[in-house]
Amino acid sequence: MTTSSPQRAARLTRVLSLLWVGRLSWLRIALALAFGERTLELVQSWHNDVPQNGGHGWVMSVVPQGVTELLLSYPNRVAGVVIVLIVLSVIGLGSRPALFLLVLIGLFARAVSWNNGIFDHESSLTTQVLFVLVFAPGTNAVSLEHVVRWWRGGRKDLLATLTAPYRQWGVMLILALLAVTYTASGLSKLRFGGFEWLNGETLGFYLRGLTAGDTVYLVGDGTPTWRDDFGLQMYTFANPRFGQYEPAALAHFVDWMAHTPAVMAVFATATVLLELAGFLLFVPRLRSVLLVGYIGMHTTIGLLMGLPFHEYQIICLFLIEWERIVPFVLNLFARKRDSSHVDSASLPPDVPRDRADSSGR
Repeated sequence: MTTSSPQRAARLTRVLSLLWVGRLSWLRIALALAFGERTLELVQSWHNDVPQNGGHGWVMSVVPQGVTELLLSYPNRVAGVVIVLIVLSVIGLGSRPALFLLVLIGLFARAVSWNNGIFDHESSLTTQVLFVLVFAPGTNAVSLEHVVRWWRGGRKDLLATLTAPYRQWGVMLILALLAVTYTASGLSKLRFGGFEWLNGETLGFYLRGLTAGDTVYLVGDGTPTWRDDFGLQMYTFANPRFGQYEPAALAHFVDWMAHTPAVMAVFATATVLLELAGFLLFVPRLRSVLLVGYIGMHTTIGLLMGLPFHEYQIICLFLIEWERIVPFVLNLFARKRDSSHVDSASLPPDVPRDRADSSGR
């Protein structure tokens, strides 16, 4: 007896369910790799003799001076510890304590960087999400320690063990962090740029290469409490992509965009509206659409300015409601395939297929 397409689709859905049931585990693995790689880069930079700016920022203020000096004195040893923590976090062996220590070291490394005037906006959200993953149910659903528990528990259905449901408060908390981050970003644009930000001049300023390279420009004499007591009045992002657009057609297209105010205004308005819609992530029917929109936004910014915010894209990717999308797509293909088989079986044996198709029979 053959298995029908809907049954095959159901079995495939059961296997693929590990994608969404284990979403926090996949998030743990992906973010540990991305966050850990950046942490290693920052730790290795401690070899350079960079003057400190007096301990600006709350992280440096709570870390004892002795601990700071000890860590900065042994960058190679700290890097070795980071590598071990990345491996443990990825394979899922002692994943929660390993992830916790990785976040603490990563936060310190970024604080050292912030102390010298380099602001890593991407790590703000990632650090908070990783802290949630340390405590949230489902973080180690796909892990070596989970497999060990399965082995000791009698080695029953492994897939059923890996896809066992868990409480979803961790997912909802991460959605809340994402919503606050995007909404705050939209409000910040309006707060400091006003509605004039919507005319696209700011985006055009970057695309025209006026901040090309890796240099970040800061202007002081602002309110002392703004931007961690640096007293900034304004600052700009870099645009490392300018002058490196390939193929040449892309360079011409970007130049046309940058010098077409109407196009820039559309992009600027769409960006602000998409960010201000952050709290609509709690509306299930809109969640996946918004998350795809955010991924598209970061991809576009990465293409145009070299600031793709990969970690944001990773978070959005795993929060998409694959549990709704995948079964729907599989069942749709299964119904089409079954319908095609029925139509073929109903044709008389002496009627050619091309004739039947053209006559509508």
